[in-house]
Amino acid sequence: MPQAIVIKIGKLELKGEFNDTPAGRAMGGALPIDCRWSRWGDEYYGTTTPAFGSYPGPATEQMEVGDLAYHGPNGWFCLFFGPTPVSRSNEPRAAVPVQKVGRVSGDWASVKALGDTVAARIEPAE
Repeated sequence: MPQAIVIKIGKLELKGEFNDTPAGRAMGGALPIDCRWSRWGDEYYGTTTPAFGSYPGPATEQMEVGDLAYHGPNGWFCLFFGPTPVSRSNEPRAAVPVQKVGRVSGDWASVKALGDTVAARIEPAE
């Protein structure tokens, strides 16, 4: 069953859920999760506390706005909110194949206005 979540970046909140996949279930079971994110185009990526390992499941570079993804080899947790430097048009695209672990929605203009590095916290939705 998907885990309802909220991602808090300062006063900004994005609501969604973790998928019912091995990685999504592991993350949903470890809440709250703290993220230190760096920006790459319209993607935030970085490591988490707690850290996660690798999980079975398909991986892809093709993303959609609002997708949450995980790259096990680097321990990167990612939020996609627009094109990245490797995008072929306006779609988000990961630099390497990542596992989709969830999806959120929110005020993307406010996300785009954030800085090069942010701290985020993922919590269970109430």
